[in-house]
Amino acid sequence: MRVTDDCYGCLEKLIKLTASLATEDPAIREKATAAGMAVLDRLFPCRKIPTQIAAEAQQVVRELTGNRDPFANIKAREMSTAAAIFARVGSLFDRDLSAMVSLAALGNAVDFFRDLDDAVREMLAARVDFRVDHTDEFLSRLARARTVLYIADNAGECYFDLPLLRALRQDCRVVYVVKESPVQNDLTRFDLEKSGLADKIGEFITTGNASPGLDLDKASPVCREAFENADLVVAKGMGNYETLSEVDHGGKVFHILKAKCGPVARALGVPPDSFLAAFV
Repeated sequence: MRVTDDCYGCLEKLIKLTASLATEDPAIREKATAAGMAVLDRLFPCRKIPTQIAAEAQQVVRELTGNRDPFANIKAREMSTAAAIFARVGSLFDRDLSAMVSLAALGNAVDFFRDLDDAVREMLAARVDFRVDHTDEFLSRLARARTVLYIADNAGECYFDLPLLRALRQDCRVVYVVKESPVQNDLTRFDLEKSGLADKIGEFITTGNASPGLDLDKASPVCREAFENADLVVAKGMGNYETLSEVDHGGKVFHILKAKCGPVARALGVPPDSFLAAFV
């Protein structure tokens, strides 16, 4: 998916947020913000993928502030809250694969920065009505799959990926994919290992870079080979849709996401805030 005019404001907001989180020094923050905006203004007319612009702009901000992980505190809180929510609601969801796909989708939608009790009530009351639902096709193709690549998204979501990961592993090899280096609040190898979830997640690899989504042009050889050899790919969130929609992958990517913004929703042909579990 290429940027549209609506993407500019969102990317500008992201740059300013990253700089704000990266340093408390007003002068450095102003300099980092200006540098990030210069990247945005240079790349935006080229109609690149939004995540590519976000990656380069945030890299400049990190370098100028000397902060390699501006979102570290946000991710830590997100992981802690997600763990607490999952501990209270995880066992209440059905154990069939379709329900686990819905739970994974909910993980892509929950606001982890609300009061814990409110977040629990929100999740228990939530109903995932997929605007586009190819779950039955996914399950049918899964029966013939030997290897599944499962591409993670934001940090806290990993708890809600766990039931689906475990179920998929009963029938085939599943490789979880996280970021090698920090970018935004995406899940990294460090976040996973620090949380103590690495053993529960099982086999995982990294993208080899610090780009939102999965930029295969910049991914490590290990990651690219894993993507090419996978029979099916599960991709969480909008960033992975933005990048992988530009890749000729033979229709093997099953996206689980909530279309939280207008450009992504329009690209998918659904109303904003729609859930999808779809081969697109």
